[in-house]
Amino acid sequence: MLHKLAGDISFHLITNKIIDIKDRDIYIYGLELLISTLFTSLSILILGFFVGELTSAIVYLSVYFFLKSYTGGYHAKHYYECYIYSILVFIVLIIIKNATLSVYQPFIGVLSLMFSMVIVFKLAPVENKNNPKTKEEIIKNKKIARRRILVLGIIIILGYIVKAELIDLWFMLAITELSIAYSILKQKFLEGRNHVE
Repeated sequence: MLHKLAGDISFHLITNKIIDIKDRDIYIYGLELLISTLFTSLSILILGFFVGELTSAIVYLSVYFFLKSYTGGYHAKHYYECYIYSILVFIVLIIIKNATLSVYQPFIGVLSLMFSMVIVFKLAPVENKNNPKTKEEIIKNKKIARRRILVLGIIIILGYIVKAELIDLWFMLAITELSIAYSILKQKFLEGRNHVE
């Protein structure tokens, strides 16, 4: 269905001479990615709204968009798998956030942050075979990913110190970073397993 929708949109763009027919496959892939990302993001925002966690949904999506495009990580084979994975990760993070006593959140948050930084500094970016990068792009993404995780780390630590009353926000930022580190580790594990087989 997603492929058909992207194909229909690209056909409309071709007939209106907005894009060249020789670039159709590239536009179909890009449109599939855009539609999938929008649908997933809207679903997470709606879910967050209905469970009273809209701020957490915004934090989750913001960190993912801010970091994951440069760190890489787990890539599902199909868009619906990516959708389910993203929703499940968000639900798990909400459960962790709400199950963790606020007295432990700064400690667990800082540990999550440190672990995430180590993973990003050592393993990011993770390449995706569907979107190969040149050596220069990999080096650039590595630098950007490192800078961005450091910026988020500083924000989290300063947040805990300066605005302690927003502890849930800082904790959600930290555990969302942890979910990205998990995504990186998962992809590396899958790549290692595929090389063995």
